[in-house]
Amino acid sequence: MATRHEPLSLQVITSPFLRNVEAANDGSASGVERRMFRKSLERLERINMIDLEPFSSESYQTSDQGPNEDKKQSKRQNRLSREILGVDDAVLSAPDIAQLQSQENRLLKNQLSMNGSLNQTDVDDDASSVVFGGSIASTVPDKYGFFGGSQFSHDTDINPAMVAIFRKREQKWLNMLDDWEKYMTYKYKKVRDRCRKGIPSSIRPRAWQYLCGGGVLMEKNKGVFDELLSQPGDPKWLDDIRKDLHRQFPMHEMFADSNGPGQVELFRVLKAYTILNPVDGYFQGQAPVAAMLVMHMPAEEAFWCLVAICERYLPGYYSQGLEAVQIDGDVLVALLRKVSPSVHRHLTKQKLDPVLFMMEWFMCIYTRTLPWASVLRVWDMFFCEGVKVLFRVGLVILKYSFMKPKTMKECPTMYESMEVLRNLHSSVTEENVLVSRMLKLPISEEDMERVHRKVVELRKKAASSST
Repeated sequence: MATRHEPLSLQVITSPFLRNVEAANDGSASGVERRMFRKSLERLERINMIDLEPFSSESYQTSDQGPNEDKKQSKRQNRLSREILGVDDAVLSAPDIAQLQSQENRLLKNQLSMNGSLNQTDVDDDASSVVFGGSIASTVPDKYGFFGGSQFSHDTDINPAMVAIFRKREQKWLNMLDDWEKYMTYKYKKVRDRCRKGIPSSIRPRAWQYLCGGGVLMEKNKGVFDELLSQPGDPKWLDDIRKDLHRQFPMHEMFADSNGPGQVELFRVLKAYTILNPVDGYFQGQAPVAAMLVMHMPAEEAFWCLVAICERYLPGYYSQGLEAVQIDGDVLVALLRKVSPSVHRHLTKQKLDPVLFMMEWFMCIYTRTLPWASVLRVWDMFFCEGVKVLFRVGLVILKYSFMKPKTMKECPTMYESMEVLRNLHSSVTEENVLVSRMLKLPISEEDMERVHRKVVELRKKAASSST
C-alpha cells in the first residue's frame, strides 16, 4: 500500500483571499519556516528561460561579427514551438513550416496560371487548412501552439513599436526575479502591477514557479516526483486519467498525438498527484489545469505547481463533495448583487444555480472559457493574487454578458441564460477589456472576506438545523 507523503508546508494561509506575500510572512508560519522559505528562493536557479541575447543591445552590434557568429545569431532567433522541449540543433535550425508552405503555394500558383485548371482560392484554402475531427484546422499553429478550435488565435501581426516595450518588460522581470525575496517582502505592489500588465512569455514559466512556490517545493522535495512515479498507483485513478488525456486541448500541437509529449507528460503529472494525495485522487477539473502547466514547463516543475494550486490556491476544489466550489458559487452570486443588481435579479429570478456555470470557470481556471491570450493574463494575476482573481473574472463575465436589457429579454429562462454564458461574446472576453474591467470593479478584498464568512456561517447554520 502506498504511503501518503507529507512533505508540504503550504497550509499557512488562513484565508482563501490571502495574497502570496502575506503567506510568506504570515505569523502562523514559524521563523524557521520563513527563513527556509527565503533560503530556498535564493537557491533557485534560472530555469525555462529563452536565450535573451538576441534581444539585448549588444545583439545589434553585428558589424564586427564573423560568419560563425552570424550563424549562431540566426539560430538563436529561430522560435521554438515550445520552449520547454529538448530540441536538437537540426530541428532548431530547420526551415519554418509556414515558409515552406508559402513556397509550395507559389509554385502551385505558377502552375495554375499556366493551365488555369483550378480556382486560385481553392489552393489558398487547401494549403493552409485541413479537416480535423470534422472542423477546419490550420496546418500552421498559432503563436500559442493551437491549430484550430475556439482557442486558435488569428492575431499574427507584431507591432514593431511594441517590441522595445516587451524587451524592457523582460529585463525588468529578470532583475526582479534575481532579487525575488526583496520584491515580495517590500515591493509586492510592483510585482502585482507587473503581473496585471502580463508576464512576458519568455519569463512566464519561471515567474509562475516563483509566484506559487512550486520551485521552492521542488527544491525542498528533491526526488519525490520520481519516487511517486515509481509506485504503481491506484488503477481506478489511472484509468480515469487515461480516459481524459485526449480531451485536453486536442487542437494543440503538444496534445494532438496520443503518444506525443503533451499527453505523456500530463499522465505523469496527474498520476504523481493521485499517489501524493490518494484520498482525493483525481478529479476531471485537474486535467486542463495540469495541461496548461505542461505547456509551459517540464513535468516535475508542472507537478509541483499543480500541488501548489490544489493545496494552497484552491484547497478543497478537487475533493469529493465539491463543498468548496459550492461555497464560492454562493460568494460569487452575493458579490454580483453589489456589482450588478439587475443581473443578480435576473439570475436569481430564474433560480440559476451558480454551480452550473462557475464550476468549470473556477475549477479549470478559465482554460475552457476564455481566449488563450486572456487565459494567460488571468493566470498571471491568479498566481500573484490568488482566488480573488477568479471572482473578479466571473463578475465581469456575468455583468457584461447581461448588461443590455435586450439580452435579458432574450433570455426568459435559465436555458437561454446558460446559452449566453456558454458562448461568451468577444467584447466581454478580449484580454485588455477584461483586465481593465476586472480592476475597476467596486469590490475590495474586505468585501470578499466579509461575504465569504457570511456564506460559510449560513451554510453551517443550515447544516446544524437540518440535523
